[in-house]
Amino acid sequence: MHPGRARDLSHAPINVYWEMTRACSLACRHCRASALPQPDPAELDTEQAFALVDQVRRLGSMLILTGGDPLERPDLFEIIAYARALHVPVAVTPATTPKLTEQLVAELKEAGVAALGLSLDGSTPERHDAFRAVAGTFECAMRALEWAKGARLPVQVNTTVSRQTLDDLPAVFDLLRTRACPPVVRWSLFLVVPTGRASSSDLPSPHEVEEMFGWVYEASDTAPFHISTVEAPHYRRYWMERRLAEGGSVEELLTHGRRQGFGVRDGHGVIFVSHLGNVYPAGFLPEPLLGNVKDTSLVELYRSHPGLLALRDESRLCGKCASCEYRRICGGSRSRAFGVTGDVFAEEPTCSYIPKGTAALDARPS
Repeated sequence: MHPGRARDLSHAPINVYWEMTRACSLACRHCRASALPQPDPAELDTEQAFALVDQVRRLGSMLILTGGDPLERPDLFEIIAYARALHVPVAVTPATTPKLTEQLVAELKEAGVAALGLSLDGSTPERHDAFRAVAGTFECAMRALEWAKGARLPVQVNTTVSRQTLDDLPAVFDLLRTRACPPVVRWSLFLVVPTGRASSSDLPSPHEVEEMFGWVYEASDTAPFHISTVEAPHYRRYWMERRLAEGGSVEELLTHGRRQGFGVRDGHGVIFVSHLGNVYPAGFLPEPLLGNVKDTSLVELYRSHPGLLALRDESRLCGKCASCEYRRICGGSRSRAFGVTGDVFAEEPTCSYIPKGTAALDARPS
């Protein structure tokens, strides 16, 4: 897609996330998938995986291979080869275990993988390994970054933001920019969602999240990589307010805001396929179940499923999200709203902003 051209996110997602397997040798504290030691015998087989890749090609999206641990799939490279033969861009997010070796990183690069996703949830072995519940994962992650640098394979580092990790973010940032750049091109901060092994008690307060947004805004000015927030669309409101205060125009910022993910939210710009083939709006949102790729085309589900059409309708938002002038830019995390309240349309639980009761921004296209 041309970087200056708007994409119709209701027609095709930017990314399709496929949970290849739930098998993983780690036991991470906030694992979305509640991963297990062994693969599920009912997970998509190789031929069904090929059929899924065909659907991703039709959508024109990027395929993100996640888990569990994708390295637990013996047909991983076969699936990557099939996708690349169809010119489907692929990224892989392996677990940092002994299966991830220097040779394997080089083979992923050779296979045509566009990027590697690595998790780093602490600035020290003590903090990261406690979060991942397996000793040695910090050093494994740091070695993987070195191997990716040697293979010239771009890396997105993913960090979970919770009450346990919030105070460590500046130290993780310093670690990445001094020891890991390149190959890090993006640092994604995943604001925790109460699902899988995570609970509402892990959530930072709205005030703490707002303070984090301020830190992210300032750090982005000096970062040698892009810093993004995941399941934290209210950062877009913070970013826009700061830019407007600095003299930017609404039109200019809405155009530039595509880099901030304006318009992208659960089921709108992203879609998730489970290890069993079940389709959900996002990996952190288990409702509604949209269907299964074994029975129904992912293209059809994404474009026309009533559950997704409802989720994309901002007029169905509740609480202060319903009256917020930033609702089309933000919309709140539907995953977190559901995880905390059981209502996918409830207001964003970690947002401190009080709407001003104006629709000036709401009327503008996202």
